[in-house]
Amino acid sequence: MKTRSHEKQARLMSGLDFLLEGEEGREPRGHGLASGEALLRAREESSSSGDSAGGAIARARRVLSGKRLGLLCNPATVTLDFVPAPQALLSAGFDVRVLFGPEHGLTGAAQDMEAVAGGEPSRLPVISLYGETYADLAPRDEHLEGLDAVVCDLQDVGSRYYTFVWTIALVMRECARRKIPVVVLDRPNPLGGEIVEGNLPEERLLSFVGLYPVPVRHGMTAGEIARWVNAEQGLACDLVVVPMRKAGRAPTRREIAGTPAWVLPSPNMPSPETARVYPGACLLEGTNLSEGRGTTRPFELLGAPWLDADEAAERANALGMPGVVFRPHVFRPTFHKHAEKTCGGLQVHVTDATAFRPYETYLRLLKALFDLDPDRFRWRTETYEYRDDVPAIDLLTGTATYRRLVGTGEPLDEWISTFRGDEARFVEQRRPHLLYSTRRNSPVVLLVTGAHESGKTTVAVKLIEALAKEGLSVGSLKHTDHTYETDVEGKDSQRHHAAGAEPAVLVAGRRSAVHRRWGSSASDPLTGSAAALERPALSVFLEGDYGLGECDVVIVEGYRSEAYPKIEVCRAATGRAPLSENDPSVIAVVTDRATQHASSIPRFTFDEVPGPLLLFLRKSPVFSLLHQNEVGA
Repeated sequence: MKTRSHEKQARLMSGLDFLLEGEEGREPRGHGLASGEALLRAREESSSSGDSAGGAIARARRVLSGKRLGLLCNPATVTLDFVPAPQALLSAGFDVRVLFGPEHGLTGAAQDMEAVAGGEPSRLPVISLYGETYADLAPRDEHLEGLDAVVCDLQDVGSRYYTFVWTIALVMRECARRKIPVVVLDRPNPLGGEIVEGNLPEERLLSFVGLYPVPVRHGMTAGEIARWVNAEQGLACDLVVVPMRKAGRAPTRREIAGTPAWVLPSPNMPSPETARVYPGACLLEGTNLSEGRGTTRPFELLGAPWLDADEAAERANALGMPGVVFRPHVFRPTFHKHAEKTCGGLQVHVTDATAFRPYETYLRLLKALFDLDPDRFRWRTETYEYRDDVPAIDLLTGTATYRRLVGTGEPLDEWISTFRGDEARFVEQRRPHLLYSTRRNSPVVLLVTGAHESGKTTVAVKLIEALAKEGLSVGSLKHTDHTYETDVEGKDSQRHHAAGAEPAVLVAGRRSAVHRRWGSSASDPLTGSAAALERPALSVFLEGDYGLGECDVVIVEGYRSEAYPKIEVCRAATGRAPLSENDPSVIAVVTDRATQHASSIPRFTFDEVPGPLLLFLRKSPVFSLLHQNEVGA
């Protein structure tokens, strides 16, 4: 019988849910629920060996427990049970002192580009981070005074123009200046994380609809953007990103599109379908065409009083864009552009989300509508997102090239073909900062952790042997903090590497090895900081050209800081205490001594490996993805 907890784990859990998961029903030291301070003490005790603090989730709790917190949130910031984040965090014992609201305000009621004042009704003080001037977008000294950390939890929609990720970036910038840690609780990207689309904006055209140079459809979550900004833009923020979780593991890049239930993150983003067209449809904001605000289908409807719906649909469908059909539609907006006027136009119907390219589609669509009536089509010249020195369409596209090509009647093909280069460069630049696997069917990743000489290798080897005998493809990775040469000194491969080869690859008969020294360029898996940690993130090996990503199962010995399911190994003879007694990622314990792990975590003797342990794993949510892969094969 599945418990409610298991049902929740099977769904895509936000960083907020993952953070709170360990607070619900966990029994540290066998004596009921632990307070934040008790959890903190347990973490510190388990880290006394000098090892990592126990992963992003552990570090987040250490940063937040017993501290005075600010919270950046809005109405879409809810748990899987639709509990608003402020209420959920306060109920879990976190000391939230002040709330910050992004564009549209804490309540999400304000329309686009509408300044929001602070002090909205709430049990807590409210600070608006979207005011009359550009300076109002970042918290000031008085807003951060008295806070020990700031939590950021906002639902993004996967498009560069959507301002929430840039509000997070500005909060990070100001907190970095004041040495205040920032914890970002990650949430889904409704567009997924596999497709990147669009040109990189020119530096002079960076703005609040693109504070840093990313393509329009960046394919990253808010947490990944935060890591990218922190490392690539040199913010030096003390950043922790709490990742999402699904069935006790990290979701894949395809799975991060899963929104368990949609809560409007802004007034004109009523559904995931809206988000799907938004990377292109937002371009309408740079014109005098209605983008459907004031209707029930904003951004899916577009038009103007002078357009003939049938003619517009005929021109649009003649473009032959993949994955989309344009249907003639007449509508009357209740507010915003052309309010109470009858508009001829289109409804955009996405028929194949995988093939649909919203940015290119709307670039070509706007040009077709311009060509229908260039005398009445206008580019917006009024102030747009705090800038009045360039037309809005230049800020949205990140270049003046598009506006020039449309105005002169030149074809767009050559310019659009240059996007591939920008996309490829960005894909490589973002890679170290990604939190979720690029594989469509990710391997099951299982960590075997424990103190030095606890028997980790014995357990790992027995599991590998048993899984391989079942016909599964099994990969392994062993990590140690101790530095030693992986080849005999004096051998040619070692000499190549010592001479400066990076990497140095050895092929000996049917065996090969890669020698690579990871230095300050490696990304810290907890913060995204380029210089904070010499050890590369586990994702570097799971997604790189090491072959691990093609396996059914990967057994990892070590990497206790990663948020993958763990088996902790404890042996009395070592005299060392367990390292992860309060880590919610621990799903089983192999031990010959008493431990203070939660009573709900099953324990196995060393003699029960692999037999009963493997049977338990087979029935657990951890291996559910493996079953799905087998069915789909």
